[in-house]
Amino acid sequence: MDRTNNKYTIGDYSFSNKGDYERALKEKEAISYIVANTNMADMKSVLKVYNRSVEKKSFQTVLGLEFVRNMRKNLINSGIVSDDTIQTVPVPPANSGKLPKADNSLAHDMAEKYKLAYENEHTGMKIRNMVIVFLVVVIGAMMFITYNSKYSVFTYFTDYEANMENELVDKYQEWKKQLEEKENELNERERALGNK
Repeated sequence: MDRTNNKYTIGDYSFSNKGDYERALKEKEAISYIVANTNMADMKSVLKVYNRSVEKKSFQTVLGLEFVRNMRKNLINSGIVSDDTIQTVPVPPANSGKLPKADNSLAHDMAEKYKLAYENEHTGMKIRNMVIVFLVVVIGAMMFITYNSKYSVFTYFTDYEANMENELVDKYQEWKKQLEEKENELNERERALGNK
């Protein structure tokens, strides 16, 4: 906190009383939090922050109003909205040196809401990433099993039908050979019994 001639100052601005100074500090914290946790290059995200700030009249001091005005200017310059479609920056009445107690915490409440929203989004991203990793592992396992299977999607365009027919023929020949061996064995036994 800088004091120059008994005035409270933040950056280029000096405030005449402690209440205005503290309110400006809270708004400065809210602005820092918003900038740190919002992709300010993504104009859709900036538009959401701008609209919420204007609707709730979250910023009442010159610091907050300058931040909101800069967001508005950047949105118009980006072409995402035009000057006649975007809401104007609400300026508090001139006698608003003493805001009601509920309004003193607007910036703090907004910072808390953004913090909660950021934490929820961060948690959702972790869960989504875990689900994606799980699904990739499952798909990888399925592809490995399918690839190692003799007859699969990967072998469909090869001569798998001919291979299947050859396998059946080979099995049939093996069975035929086994039957002939059993038949010869039985014939030998019959002859051996007939010679007795």
